[in-house]
Amino acid sequence: MQGLALQLLVVVMMLAVGLELTVTDLAAAPRRAGWFAAAIAINLLIVPLGAWALAEQLDISSGWTAGMVLLAAAPGGPVGPVLGRLGGADLGFSTGLMVLLGVVGLVSAPLTVSRALGASGGDGLFWPMFSSLLVFQILPLVVAMVFRHLAPRAARRLAHPARLLSNVLLAAIVVGLAAGRGSALIEVSPLVHAALVGAMLLLLAPMFMPSASPVLRGLATVTAVRNISVALLLAANFFDDTDVEVAILVCAFWMLVLPVLAGLVGKRLAGLLHRPAGAAGKALGEDVSPVVHLGDAA
Repeated sequence: MQGLALQLLVVVMMLAVGLELTVTDLAAAPRRAGWFAAAIAINLLIVPLGAWALAEQLDISSGWTAGMVLLAAAPGGPVGPVLGRLGGADLGFSTGLMVLLGVVGLVSAPLTVSRALGASGGDGLFWPMFSSLLVFQILPLVVAMVFRHLAPRAARRLAHPARLLSNVLLAAIVVGLAAGRGSALIEVSPLVHAALVGAMLLLLAPMFMPSASPVLRGLATVTAVRNISVALLLAANFFDDTDVEVAILVCAFWMLVLPVLAGLVGKRLAGLLHRPAGAAGKALGEDVSPVVHLGDAA
């Protein structure tokens, strides 16, 4: 039942994205080729390698290591652009990057997992994972984009309900998994939580920089928010160890909470930077009343 729900979630999410995406949107990507190239390198190399290196330093099980690597290897979380918008990210760039990473992840995710976990059960995972992602990710995306091209008005009407349904499904699945694995979540070491928070904040660092461009903010948020639904789908289909799902759930919690906090704090800092001195002082609770010198008063 859980596997079926995850499959439905991924399909609905990709349909929601495809109903809003046009070929023109994808064609605009080469205009920011440098940003996209950097994002691909960070998402496909640095993040998975960083997750694997972090897992190797922590006192965790092989299932936890598999879960961390699996989530790190699944780029392009659909909620990334939405969370990035809270912090002033470029929505067009964020959405384009999310879609691009989702397509590239069709090959990179199973390849990364099979290579990283080859010594602990990853052998032979590439083609089964590839075919799963092709059926549940790319096919619904293409179908939705074709539908949008043929019936744009109907696609626009269906986009919002599809987005809402995907969010409800994701929340229901996360809550259901948390309820079933509640004790395991509580038993996670504080050191592991601290390591995950530190790694996430490192990825989200541009959100705290008032001078960071909207494109850089989008890159940071989309990179930090991995594709939780795809990671859970692959975990349910190809791993029997419950620690894999627990690791994904714990990481997913911080992955959804920290970008919101970073976006709100970063936006607040940017607002203070660009306010007039008097307004900024009032916001900080400072006394900004004019200083009257005796000589001036005379």
